[in-house]
Amino acid sequence: MVVTDLDGTLLDESGMKISDRNLDALNRAAAAGARVVVATGRPIWWLGPVIEAGFTGIAVCMNGAVVYDVAAGDIIAASPLTAETMQTFVTGLEQETDTFSLAVERLGITLQACIAEHDYDHPWAFGYFKRADRAELLAEPAAKLLVRGRGDSRSLALAARAVGAEEVSITYSTDDGLIEVAAAGVNKGTALSELAARWGIDRKDVIAFGDMPNDLEMLHWAGFSVGMGNAHPDVAAIVSEVGAHHHEDAVAQILERWF
Repeated sequence: MVVTDLDGTLLDESGMKISDRNLDALNRAAAAGARVVVATGRPIWWLGPVIEAGFTGIAVCMNGAVVYDVAAGDIIAASPLTAETMQTFVTGLEQETDTFSLAVERLGITLQACIAEHDYDHPWAFGYFKRADRAELLAEPAAKLLVRGRGDSRSLALAARAVGAEEVSITYSTDDGLIEVAAAGVNKGTALSELAARWGIDRKDVIAFGDMPNDLEMLHWAGFSVGMGNAHPDVAAIVSEVGAHHHEDAVAQILERWF
């Protein structure tokens, strides 16, 4: 089983393209019988770069909250946050800091599932999602809750874990003040473990590639883990190997040893 993160790992610096070398390496792995899986914090509707490159496998999206069969166009597993859980968590976070805004990614395969507060500043060039008040955002279940602060992501994550460590899963994939919140126990590693069990694959036969803290559970779980040369220090500290920078075809450089 070959598992790769997208941003900062498989994709180029623009986040919009897979290099030919990386794509060829993944295709050779699949042709040899390996299960190739994408595991990303991205929602389904932002899988364009891999789908356009011809990927038709399974995508673990929203940090494990949703598992999507690209070929079938179906969500095959989901672990959403309840409205009550989000409301309780946000109320607790408001007692720690009031300098944050929210967005949610609800279950669905289209952009209409993404809703943000009016003052929410998305860190990526996304920009065209529905705006709503906080009460409306938190009124229905969501696959992922996005919390945007004014400082760094690590500090906000620590504050969030102080109020919601048991009720939700908290991680981040960028250092500029965004944290990503899912239901308790939901992460890339958990979702991948369930897929591997379904396919009869032992974790020792899994290689995983990543670069940010939202990849940590996945990299801990995989039998062989690779951090990019551009990886966050927390990732570099726990992986089996640190490879090249992602824009240097780092995934392919490793996979070419076997495929």
